[in-house]
Amino acid sequence: MPYYKVTKENMESVGLLGARPIKYKLGQWVYPGEKLSCHPRKGGGLWVVKERSSAFGIQKYLMKRHKMKTKAFACQIGLILYETNYRVKTNKMKLIEEVFPKTRR
Repeated sequence: MPYYKVTKENMESVGLLGARPIKYKLGQWVYPGEKLSCHPRKGGGLWVVKERSSAFGIQKYLMKRHKMKTKAFACQIGLILYETNYRVKTNKMKLIEEVFPKTRR
């Protein structure tokens, strides 16, 4: 099952909650810089979304609310530390390919 990650245009983490910035590279595993936690709001981990449409929703929100240009990527993840209906907190992640909204014809 592919998961999806939204980054800034320069491939850096969005980090709206004051999280440590992480620089992502396509095809390389990335690990959080802090101690891992299964808690939803405390401790380390990397967040991804389960649906492609959720990633595009995040992009739309970031542009509208923060005027932030972003990219969306399909990714692989490691262990699931915490999970909600649409998000997953994981111990590692690898960006596979950039994804784009489907165009209407």
